[in-house]
Amino acid sequence: LGFNLRLEKFKNPKVREALSLAIDREELVKILFFNHAKACSGPFLPGTKAFNEDVKVPQQNIQKAKELLKEAGYDENNPFTFEIATSNSSEIRPYAAQILQHQLKKAGVIVTLKVMEWQAFLNMTVFPRKFDSILLGWGLSPTPDPYMFWHSQSDKKGGFNLVGYHNSQMDKMIEESQSMVDGEKLSNIWREMFKIITDDNPYLFLYIPNYITTISKEIKNVEPGPAGIWHNYIEWEK
Repeated sequence: LGFNLRLEKFKNPKVREALSLAIDREELVKILFFNHAKACSGPFLPGTKAFNEDVKVPQQNIQKAKELLKEAGYDENNPFTFEIATSNSSEIRPYAAQILQHQLKKAGVIVTLKVMEWQAFLNMTVFPRKFDSILLGWGLSPTPDPYMFWHSQSDKKGGFNLVGYHNSQMDKMIEESQSMVDGEKLSNIWREMFKIITDDNPYLFLYIPNYITTISKEIKNVEPGPAGIWHNYIEWEK
């Protein structure tokens, strides 16, 4: 769930933290996937060298969320209100938006929903950056490209910094990482980026669905991996 950080209402980090604490990610996993998914803790894939195991999935805390919203100037008489825009190209995502709407209501947040056809969603909402927040899914590589989503210069027409995330420390780290050849140093800087991004809450990371594939029992040597089952298909036998 990405917030449009160009809008004044999302510039206060207390608001973004409050919205994160109002969400129960485990409930999303249970309802949407019957537990065939895991709650997501950050921007890079688990099982990769960029994943930071020290960053835990935020746990729902409605009371703390209300306190942070109050500190930011919102209460029952002046509730925080925003719209979640998403696409019906995914059967799951509109239902996820409804669950988020229900969860956030418990913290006094009023959420409206806009569900659009995929091409209209892209052309009228995502690309022109005309949204409060967008509910999207990413297909990520085991080797991340932080520049694409997180560098300030990617906040441009045709760029993928959709939410307008600007962090000079992050920019510097991304630029340094692009010339690194030492694998251990690169892993360390990726994990540090992971922590900075999750602390900033430009997106609320929600869930990672399991990749479920059915295969004939007659096919041997199929081995699951982080990218699915196709990595060793040359070794399959029937």
